[in-house]
Amino acid sequence: MLNKRELYKWTTSVLREYSIKPLKKLSQSFVVDPRVIDDFLNRIEPGLTTIEIGAGLGTLSYFLVDYCKNKVLLYEIDYRLVKLLREIIDKPNAIIINSDALLHEWLVEQLVSNTPYSITTDILVKLARSNCIRKAVLVLQKDVVNRLVSKPGTRNYGRITVLINSVFKIKPGRVYPPSSFYPPPEVSSQIIVLERVRDYDSEIALLEEVTRRLFSKRRRKVVKVLNEEFGLDEKTITSIIPDRDLRVYELNTGDFLRIVDLVKNYGLN
Repeated sequence: MLNKRELYKWTTSVLREYSIKPLKKLSQSFVVDPRVIDDFLNRIEPGLTTIEIGAGLGTLSYFLVDYCKNKVLLYEIDYRLVKLLREIIDKPNAIIINSDALLHEWLVEQLVSNTPYSITTDILVKLARSNCIRKAVLVLQKDVVNRLVSKPGTRNYGRITVLINSVFKIKPGRVYPPSSFYPPPEVSSQIIVLERVRDYDSEIALLEEVTRRLFSKRRRKVVKVLNEEFGLDEKTITSIIPDRDLRVYELNTGDFLRIVDLVKNYGLN
């Protein structure tokens, strides 16, 4: 594998050769740090069928398809990069798809991505809803990782925190400076592993709706919000949330799931 200086030089020279200017609207920022590639390969399961979202210049893809024993679907929305990918990646287990990965069903077991920042939330939500995916290895903006691992009662705690923690075990990893990518993003990035602990089902679907409605009033008291949104009386609410002064953003994942059960059992909408 090339060192960081060599990988940076290769990336910039290829972009010049093919007259490719990275597009901000697609959040294009290519890996130029070999540690990022190593960290991906050290965390994925080589025996699983795999999707890569945002294959880009193929910097990770080249090693990914060699390391994985089964099929690897490489999604890249930019047709300029797909032409290059087809020249670089020539393995029988690699399937290069010039399309938006969000428009397709993810019917494989594992997903990897140096995640385009502009679609991070969309990818996380679709991941939660895609039960075939048992494991995901992602590089995200560090502040997004902070949101995913934030605790109840903190500023970063929100709907996406509750959803992802309901269906995945989260393992944050190394933090990378902007210089690990070209062009460098404005913020640091971090690798994270998501391992599925439960399927997305009707209960989790209802959890999404409950958190959507509750977090729109995140600093108000839970008792009042549940009464306004679902018509629940105080006695019923305090049977599962005894603290009458607790506010929405102070509820933990277990609290939200208990509220989901309450809403479901009372047949409220």
